[in-house]
Amino acid sequence: MKLYAIIILFSVIIIGCGDSDRDTGNNNIVSVGEIFGIITDKETGFPVKEATITIGAKTAITDANGKYSIKDIPFSDNINVVVTALEYESYTKSISLDMEILALNIEIIPTKSPSAPILTVLDKISKGIESLDNAKIPEIQSYFAKEYIAGDDQATIFAIVAGVVPPKYDAIPQTMENINKKYAKLAFKFANPNISFQNDTATVLMQFMVDAITNPPEPKKWDIIVDGKMIFKKQGDEWKMSFWALIPPFIKFEENPI
Repeated sequence: MKLYAIIILFSVIIIGCGDSDRDTGNNNIVSVGEIFGIITDKETGFPVKEATITIGAKTAITDANGKYSIKDIPFSDNINVVVTALEYESYTKSISLDMEILALNIEIIPTKSPSAPILTVLDKISKGIESLDNAKIPEIQSYFAKEYIAGDDQATIFAIVAGVVPPKYDAIPQTMENINKKYAKLAFKFANPNISFQNDTATVLMQFMVDAITNPPEPKKWDIIVDGKMIFKKQGDEWKMSFWALIPPFIKFEENPI
């Protein structure tokens, strides 16, 4: 009887060790990822070689084609990204990483271009809106002229109703608050800008790109690309937006439940 008890005890230990080994094998969770992409000139679209990109505590230099890759970056909801290059403005952004591979393409602004002040304002408006932070609303409004007004075409009116384009200067704070409340995640970009100047007026033709996820109870994913037009007026030493309109038809418009 005593021998049987020893055999049973020994069997339990062996089985337990085997289960432990299997459990350990299933718990090898990946907690680092790789970020790669291309750094380009925001005005020309050309790749920027020898740009320095720092993501968290790791740094890389772009090659002749503007490409970079950084591996073994720990997952985090808040990772600082900094890009510097000769004769370009410094670029900073905060991102999150929760996947093994993430593509991150970045456009940087040339400092010697006459378009640089306009591109800087567009970049600051984009980052401010993407932040979904009510504290950034006064700063966002400061980039608009007090006589600012949106277009009255159907595409622009749709964007106003959707809450992503303010109809006039005084409505900017409420529009931004609605955006911050409605969206859980928002990528908001002015792409491929074509800027022309006439005295103290700058006309910008570009693509307006939105990649967004709305908050519950009925979360949806929006993917929108449409051409747009903006007019900037120089007031003192600053350029301020005085007009914003979308140009139909939509290049891409997708709305999908999550």
